[in-house]
Amino acid sequence: MFRHLLVLALVLAPFVHAGEDYKFTADSEERPNIPHGVVTEYKLNDSKLFPGTARSYWIYLPPNFNKETAYPFMVFFDGGGAVQPKGGFRAPVVFDNLIADKSIPPLVGIFINPGSVPPIAPGATGRSTRSYEYDTPTDLNASFVIDEIIPLVAKQAKLSDKPEDHAVWGISSGGIAAFTAAWFRPDYFRKVISYIGSYTNIQGGFWYPSAIRKTERKPFRIFLQEGSNDLDNVHGNWPLSNQEMANALKFAGYDYKFTMGDGGHSGKQGGAILPEALRWLWRPAEPLPNPTPEVPNDMALSGILIPGEGWQLVEERKTCIGAMCSDSSGNVYFSDSDRSSCESPLSLLANPGKLDEGIFKISNNGAITPYLPNAHSVFKMSFGANDRLYAFITGKGHIVSFGEDGKSEVIAENIMMDDFVIGQRGIIYFTEAVKNKITVWEAPNKQREIKLNNAHPIGITLSPNQETLAVSTDTAVGACRVEADGMPGPMIPVMRYSDFNRTSLNRGTGMLCDTRSRYYCATINGIEAYDTNGRQAGLILPPTNKPVDSIVLSGPDMSYLFALSDGKIYRRKVNAKGFLTSGPPILPEVKKK
Repeated sequence: MFRHLLVLALVLAPFVHAGEDYKFTADSEERPNIPHGVVTEYKLNDSKLFPGTARSYWIYLPPNFNKETAYPFMVFFDGGGAVQPKGGFRAPVVFDNLIADKSIPPLVGIFINPGSVPPIAPGATGRSTRSYEYDTPTDLNASFVIDEIIPLVAKQAKLSDKPEDHAVWGISSGGIAAFTAAWFRPDYFRKVISYIGSYTNIQGGFWYPSAIRKTERKPFRIFLQEGSNDLDNVHGNWPLSNQEMANALKFAGYDYKFTMGDGGHSGKQGGAILPEALRWLWRPAEPLPNPTPEVPNDMALSGILIPGEGWQLVEERKTCIGAMCSDSSGNVYFSDSDRSSCESPLSLLANPGKLDEGIFKISNNGAITPYLPNAHSVFKMSFGANDRLYAFITGKGHIVSFGEDGKSEVIAENIMMDDFVIGQRGIIYFTEAVKNKITVWEAPNKQREIKLNNAHPIGITLSPNQETLAVSTDTAVGACRVEADGMPGPMIPVMRYSDFNRTSLNRGTGMLCDTRSRYYCATINGIEAYDTNGRQAGLILPPTNKPVDSIVLSGPDMSYLFALSDGKIYRRKVNAKGFLTSGPPILPEVKKK
């Protein structure tokens, strides 16, 4: 423990600025006449996620501890420095005082040291894994806390399972680690305190301000503290990066507080204001500010998403919901299977005949009724002219069309596809990822193929004016001009996927376009939104913790975004309108001079 305290002191102490004159208040001094919590130290030497490391951790149990009570809790990175009653932060003392004042709820404190690889030679210094654990912007450290530390703490105290009851604190690299925990696991952590956070390029965390601006607001609050004389070194500038964080949080409409002192890279101000920060963090919920409005020529998520309009579950079944599409009146259609779990598209193609529950209709009033109960093995669907439903039948390799009487007509045979879209002249464009190609189908004997080099096309859509074909691939969304004869020209990967969740693969699937020529692509991280020129507006968070497979703009006034995720259909009202690609071209309004 003392070796870690020395290391943390050496990191912070040389950068204490001469002007720092921050004093502890009475809230950080021990009060003899109030109940006190109990702190116990433990060891962890067999981490699964950080193998070969050893560390200490401490558990603070609040005054009048009751083993039957489910307590909120707060995690402290660099816990050995924060847990000391006469140290720079005095967290247990502050907890005792604020709990006695009823300023914060009785809670459990979890103080965790970063890991170190023990030395072999006697008297040698071990190798710290602090930067790897704290500065790396992934979910690894959060998973370590949730999956390895929390179960150990749960043996000593009953913990609340509400994410609003879970807080995390850190300083310097621990500061960015605290934010990272909530960013990647907002389903678990909803409260953050970050002191002099290292939002710089130590391990790549400099991208957070951009990610905040271009990602739908996540459900956590954050207290930021920084000093104007903090570090400016090879990794970046701490005061500037923290100001960027604060400005981004404001832009995105977060519940945040930012305080800038005159200190350096030290914990002096943070220690002095810990009671204030804790009171702010644990205060009751308040209405959230709206994100900064979208400005002309700069598309933003605030121009699409409506405050207070989140995802609502529309349909959930024990079977597996598949293809989804819309007619011109805003009714949504989906296919259903008899399986107990969903399979991948490639699995469906390899195992035909399993999608046999038919096609269902979601009306504008929310009613769900059978539409074509005898339509079997439907993989993808789209409406053509006169609201005639077209479907790809997996296994048979047919595209069929259905009349109002439910009778089907085979349009094309012996084909394979991942997705298709129908243009206003009846031309069908469909993708085939395995063969790296797009097929343009006009008639049984009139098909043309476009080979794509090193790109696997999946989702596909058309712009309102019918002049742009957008195709999601495994690396980006490509766009190409549709010539007068309906043939697509060269494709350029103009719409890049975000990497804001640091996933190893962010492959796009379903595509759509709205009447303002804004493009949307379903991905493993959610729904990416782009302007007409391919600039990314941001990431709409998914309704579940699983990838989004299919999307459609439909419902009343065609202004609801429907998403298929984890085999369930969700919807939310948005500032966008859908259209039928097989209808007449929608041309932009010409401004009068």
